[in-house]
Amino acid sequence: MSEHLRNSLWASAAAAAAAILLLFRPISAFETTLWGPADPWNNGDFLGAHWLFWAAGQPDGVERLLFWPWGEDSLWKAFPNPFDAWLLSGILGQLSFPLGWNLMMLAHHTLNVVATTWLGRAAGLRPLHATAAGIVVAATPIMLLEHAMGHTLTSAVWPGVMGLAALLRGRSALAGILIGVQGLAYLYTGLFAGIVALIVRPQRGLLWALVVIAPYLLHLSPQLQAAGSTLPPDGFTGLPLDGLIGTAQQFQYRLFPWSLAALLAPLVLPHRGVGARLMVAAVVLLLVSLGPSWSLHRGASPFLESPLHLIFGLPGLDRMHHPARLALLAVPLLAVVSLLLINRARSIWALGVALACATQWSIIDNTAAWSASPEIPGNQAALWARDHAEAVVDLGSTHLQSLSLQTIHGKPTLAGLHPRSRPPPHVDAALLRQVELWARGEPQPRLPARLKQLGYSHVLVIDRGQDTLLSASAVQEQLGAPVFEGVFAL
Repeated sequence: MSEHLRNSLWASAAAAAAAILLLFRPISAFETTLWGPADPWNNGDFLGAHWLFWAAGQPDGVERLLFWPWGEDSLWKAFPNPFDAWLLSGILGQLSFPLGWNLMMLAHHTLNVVATTWLGRAAGLRPLHATAAGIVVAATPIMLLEHAMGHTLTSAVWPGVMGLAALLRGRSALAGILIGVQGLAYLYTGLFAGIVALIVRPQRGLLWALVVIAPYLLHLSPQLQAAGSTLPPDGFTGLPLDGLIGTAQQFQYRLFPWSLAALLAPLVLPHRGVGARLMVAAVVLLLVSLGPSWSLHRGASPFLESPLHLIFGLPGLDRMHHPARLALLAVPLLAVVSLLLINRARSIWALGVALACATQWSIIDNTAAWSASPEIPGNQAALWARDHAEAVVDLGSTHLQSLSLQTIHGKPTLAGLHPRSRPPPHVDAALLRQVELWARGEPQPRLPARLKQLGYSHVLVIDRGQDTLLSASAVQEQLGAPVFEGVFAL
């Protein structure tokens, strides 16, 4: 083993250890507390990902269990990047929940940190400086953004960052393959990782990325044309400007202020050096991550249109409704460039940067750790339905909430990847309108017989503890007393 490789491994191990220390409290509760959104069982992003991991471990044709008996056309319409579930669901299925889920999230975060140290070493950083760059990533709250929102592979940028490291080492074919893998994880970070690679060092070997991603795109393109797309509440989830200076009201949108030292690169680094090109690429990523309109605070009215706003209207890019995710790719570049600024200085300076990251521990803790119960509301009712029901109507849940209970009972359900208020064309919309009225307490005389004819055996009425119009009065009036708490027999 060469000395350079040995030093790189030590730098990676040290940065990973620091990342774990910053998350000591969340990690200590991994087996009992769900690492994710504050209200996970009412968070659609988390619920969809959680259900997909369960579905990937089931026999073929799981989509037929949704909107029974019609089923869903294709899961690709709602989950265009299901590779994490396909690859990891078997492993997670062997571990208890939420331990397995939390370990997966921690692994992606740690790999992001390790990839940054490798990029730093490839860019010419000394071992301690590369370690400090990795620790800067570990101490940057936005690097936990997708974890805090319950996502999985959209939080993983380590394939693209590793690809950039390979590119700087002259291994352009490997770089292309890794950037292609980044696209499989999440199309937009893969696309922009490719753009970064072209800015940093255009090489013919990068065409391997197209070889990796082409079959996936060919399969996906007809599905996307038919897929529905729901905008987030603010239209686009862009990075707020106050996040750049580490003062965003939501912790998970904050950058660690030291990262912005990279903007001094033109004054310090050689004009045509690797650091300057990495800085240019990082600035491009940040401009896109701010979204089509710039806001000072998340949720505040936009005050300035982005100079890049037109790209959000391009076919394909018009579906990138969460440009803030690109900041996860920008932060490792900023971290490396900020340490390149002091790479020739004494190691004590790099050590000082690493120690300064320790001041972020409470913010990192608040970003990743929530006192959320790992038990789904309605868990006991779902366990009962698993042994006694044939198919269930979940009245008290949105479409994704009822899918979370399906991971327990495993039965066909009158729900799908679309809300009951917006069913797909092949589903009986009139029936779903009746079910909605039933859930609000309005009797539907012929509905129970129709549901039984379709194969349903039980109705779940679970209080989700949220602002809904749920009422069990009509169900109880028509079906009698529950056979189990929250469960009525048809």
